[in-house]
Amino acid sequence: MSESPDKPFSGQEPTVVLYHADCTDGFGAAWALWKKFPDARYVPVEHGLTPPSGLDHDHVVMVDFSYRREIIERLAESTASLRILDHHVTAQAALAGLPYAYFDMKKSGAVLAWEWAHPEPAPWLLQYIQDKDLWEWRLPKSREINAALVSYPFDFQVWDGLTQDTLEVEGRAILRQEDVLITKIVKESVLVEFEGETVPAVYSPVMTSQIGERLCRGYPFCIIWHQRDGRRYFSLRSKPGTVDVSAIAARHGGGGHVNAAGFSVSLEAADILNPIRG
Repeated sequence: MSESPDKPFSGQEPTVVLYHADCTDGFGAAWALWKKFPDARYVPVEHGLTPPSGLDHDHVVMVDFSYRREIIERLAESTASLRILDHHVTAQAALAGLPYAYFDMKKSGAVLAWEWAHPEPAPWLLQYIQDKDLWEWRLPKSREINAALVSYPFDFQVWDGLTQDTLEVEGRAILRQEDVLITKIVKESVLVEFEGETVPAVYSPVMTSQIGERLCRGYPFCIIWHQRDGRRYFSLRSKPGTVDVSAIAARHGGGGHVNAAGFSVSLEAADILNPIRG
């Protein structure tokens, strides 16, 4: 792990930016670099899948994301340069000692990327993304603003036009609807035996952390899962001071944070949960 992220940026501009797909913090990190390096190629990437092809001789920056160590080391050999900016505790442990990997657990990927690329403080939008991603909820009207933000597409130009006041107003109604949906989804949960614990599990491809916040009450942790493209994705959530779900996810090839982590498996190997019947 490097001692410094070389911030603000100096040196070779990235030609390719790999960022965590389907993630507000991941896209926020990409947007942060796009504001500085608009000519780079921006590619969303996912855990459990192979890196995109055609990266040989590119200057690659990876934000809010990293692969397994052996993949990272191969990329470092084949690319012109590699820089990793991440904040996931499991990745920090896996990539320890690599001089091009920088981690800061106190920041979100979006703010970390901004501070690497820009000398000025992170804009309000990324500060609100961080407030949710770290599950701190310290900023005013943060739940409203973050609820509205996820209703917009991951599009750099669209994000450039967002305003704080508009998101706050839109978010009020969205939060009311979210509360109704979360209540219905949580009622569909079942108890399963997993990793030696009896925990609630429920299917949902959306609002994972919001569902998890409510579902894990009274249990060591909870599971929210969905499937697509031949894989089943498991999100694990726990309360602060309870179970380290990042360690559980790491045992299944995934990773994340202490109280929010995940992993995926092929559908052929997806029967890993044992529901408790009647």
